[in-house]
Amino acid sequence: MNLGFYVHNTANTPLNEKVYTVLNEALEKGLVSDASLFYDEVDFNPTDKGFGTFNSTDLWSFHGTLVVTHLNGLQMANNVVNDIDVVYLYTQENSNLMLLLANTVDTQVLTLSEEDSNNFKRLTGRDSILLEEFSAEEIMKVSHERV
Repeated sequence: MNLGFYVHNTANTPLNEKVYTVLNEALEKGLVSDASLFYDEVDFNPTDKGFGTFNSTDLWSFHGTLVVTHLNGLQMANNVVNDIDVVYLYTQENSNLMLLLANTVDTQVLTLSEEDSNNFKRLTGRDSILLEEFSAEEIMKVSHERV
C-alpha cells in the first residue's frame, strides 16, 4: 500500500516537519510499501527523507492514499483519474472559504485538533475526522485503505 502527501512547498514548516515524520516512520515500521511527497514549489528543508519527493505534475503516476494539505492542491488531486484515495488535511491556515466548500463535498476531511474540527464544521456544516494522533496508522485507519 502507498501513502503520499501533497504539500504546497517543501519548506521547513511545522506542518511539513510532521508530514516528513509520518512518511519516514511509515516506511521504517513497514506500514507502507511506498511513501511519496508531492509538492508545487521546492524549498530548502534539511530534514532527512527516506521517501521519494516529486513535483505535483507526477501525481498521475501515484496510486494509494494521498493526503492533501492545501486547497489548490486538493482541487488538482480531485481531478486525477488514477486509483487515488484523496483525503484533505484541514487546518485553519487554509481559509479560502469558496475553495473549501467546493472541493470538500465528496472528499474525506481530516483535522489534527478539536479547534480545527470545530472550525471546519462551523464553516461548512460538515463533520471532519479528528485524528487521535498524526500518524500513518491513524490516517490509514480512517481512510478507505487498511494498514
